[in-house]
Amino acid sequence: MANYYLYILSSRHHRHLSIGVTPDLVAGIGNQRMIVSRRLGKKRLLQKLVYIETTDCVEEAVAREIKLKCAPRNQINKLVESVNPGWDSISVRELVAAGFSRS
Repeated sequence: MANYYLYILSSRHHRHLSIGVTPDLVAGIGNQRMIVSRRLGKKRLLQKLVYIETTDCVEEAVAREIKLKCAPRNQINKLVESVNPGWDSISVRELVAAGFSRS
């Protein structure tokens, strides 16, 4: 059974967020960082992974992504701060080492 990851990337000062879903944690987040960096420019590069959820069902992951993309910003902030109060960058390598699957 495949895992799907819902993630939130943040700029350095949390002004810009990107919410996405990927079946491959490492490649998906790396691709999103590159796409966003081209669109926003280097000054607004979304460089920090600040939130992640995992599910076995792609439909659930996509539904959650849509819900979060429509949510008010303060609700997203509360979600991130509930598990990551300092908005610290979460290392993908540490996630993989802790048991999160690469794909």
